[in-house]
Amino acid sequence: MARETRSQERHPTAPLVDVYENDKEILLIADLPGVSKDGLTIQADGDTLTLEARRTEVPLGTPPTREYQTQDFSRTFGISPSIDRDRIEAKLEGGVLHLHLPKRAPVTPRKIPIRVG
Repeated sequence: MARETRSQERHPTAPLVDVYENDKEILLIADLPGVSKDGLTIQADGDTLTLEARRTEVPLGTPPTREYQTQDFSRTFGISPSIDRDRIEAKLEGGVLHLHLPKRAPVTPRKIPIRVG
């Protein structure tokens, strides 16, 4: 069997992401196969949310063909001011990231009481 050669230069791949929205939150579900918690960074900065991840090779010997190699993932999203950044939560399980972006409570009009004296 001939060995496949690949370039040593790595370019980040945009992970596949499904986006769901309801009245309470936006949910991002991203496929990050082989990525561990230590290889994942999620950052909310201003109106930008960035996912960066690295999947590293698992040393299991030297197979004749290696398709599971080190891979970098990167994806950036714009986030609305309606998202409560302090309550963003992330769960990584089985190579799937669930990122919960809760919405802020809507601002409702409030009558201001007036005190006399």
